[in-house]
Amino acid sequence: MGQRRGKVRKKRGAESGGAGLREKPSLEGLKSLLSNVNDESLRDLRQDALACLAAALGAIDPVRIVESALRVRGRTLEAPGRSFRLQGHRIHLLAVGKAAVPMARAALGKLPIASGILASNRPPTDIPKDRIRSFVGSHPLPDEGSLAAGEAALQLVDRLGRDDLLLVLVSGGASAMFEASPIPLEDLRMAYGSLLRSGLPIRDVNEVRKGLSRVKGGRLAALAAARGATVVGLIVSDIVGNPIEDIGSGPTAIDSSRGGRAMQVLRTHGLWEEMPPTVRTRLEAAPAEPKLEQSVRRRVHNLIVADLSLACRAAMKEARRRRYRVRLWSTSVEGEARKVGPSFASHALEWAPDAAAIGVIAGGETTVRVVGRGRGGRNQELVLSAANAMEGRHAVLLSCGTDGIDGDTEAAGAIVDGDTMARARRLGLDPEDFLRENNSYAFFQALGDLIVTGPTGTNVADLLILLARRRDRRAPSRRTRVGGRGRVDRRDAGVRSRGLSGLRPERLRGERP
Repeated sequence: MGQRRGKVRKKRGAESGGAGLREKPSLEGLKSLLSNVNDESLRDLRQDALACLAAALGAIDPVRIVESALRVRGRTLEAPGRSFRLQGHRIHLLAVGKAAVPMARAALGKLPIASGILASNRPPTDIPKDRIRSFVGSHPLPDEGSLAAGEAALQLVDRLGRDDLLLVLVSGGASAMFEASPIPLEDLRMAYGSLLRSGLPIRDVNEVRKGLSRVKGGRLAALAAARGATVVGLIVSDIVGNPIEDIGSGPTAIDSSRGGRAMQVLRTHGLWEEMPPTVRTRLEAAPAEPKLEQSVRRRVHNLIVADLSLACRAAMKEARRRRYRVRLWSTSVEGEARKVGPSFASHALEWAPDAAAIGVIAGGETTVRVVGRGRGGRNQELVLSAANAMEGRHAVLLSCGTDGIDGDTEAAGAIVDGDTMARARRLGLDPEDFLRENNSYAFFQALGDLIVTGPTGTNVADLLILLARRRDRRAPSRRTRVGGRGRVDRRDAGVRSRGLSGLRPERLRGERP
């Protein structure tokens, strides 16, 4: 998810089945980050940080995740901790979100899918048109494609029966790309825009979304299960704490809220009067939700198959290979980006003062309250706000959206180091001026320090990586290069970067500090 603003991306066709955008991220933006600084030791730190990012993205590759989660043994479908009889069952697919295309491709390769719906923010490739209807929706605001996908999914559910299994693959971004609502699209977009500009926590935003939807808040799963179908949800979490009811606004979260707090959220935060009349009327006169029998609830099964902790652990493992003493700071970082940045940097830089080289890894989802007219995203704003805290330190900090998208820009995030402030002054750039205008993108564009990966095809929220070396403590010398190979420690050989294949994590032997 990007910076909380209402700017709309260019619309694309509602239903698509042709060749689309490339799925592997570009390395060009990453390679250039190594040549932007003159200090060789800072270049080494940057390279190590980018290799940690590559390892993290490789660990959350959606194809590998789905392939690992699903096994067919005879007439039984096995998922982590669950098994489902396939005899007599037809399997139908619903894949929604930023990782929908690769997740669907993996499922189609493992299972005999009879029919399905796919909703993502980019056209799919290698998806059979005869069985799967594909829709392109927009993000962060819904469009015609989003609504078409939601209506198609409801039609699919209407055809389900007791001999059917509905496999639902959910990933971040589904809240905007997949929708069915009685609210006119223009009003729905206006409401979404106000919510996203407000800086509200994502759970409050989703509470309102659920109140306006016919598929969110477990409604889709409830309809399918009420018809006797078995619903299996495989979920890639992009939200702190992995709340199933909030990931993609919880289309399979059978026990989710249905938006009961929506009016309270809007009134508490002074947004009620901003809402279009159709939205207020819907929330004031929301129809009563039917009570679901236990037999219906028991037909719905949800599994988190990837989350931020998986990405953080992979980044930590790579940092250890590169001989940093590593700490996982938190996987639930929240708050306003411009406040989180300096706080995280200051505290992380003081950790383990006796260590020659440290790595501090964190993740989460911050917010941005948009008051200026600039461009940017929460990751860029977080890093910009930390530039002063990093000044003069032999350290680097990057913050990156694991989906490859940050706000209304093509960047995934940005990177700063101990020389960033000096470089900015030489160009006449004052970070405070850019923060006031929410214009972090322009600041890092001028310095050449944007992280541009392209869409990664996955999403587990945001990753923060801080690496530092103490000048008065000699660390082992490591001369490496982007795309280079090192010696493999067999204990860790399973971790690879499939998403950023040109920036492979180095395999270095040696004791951990």
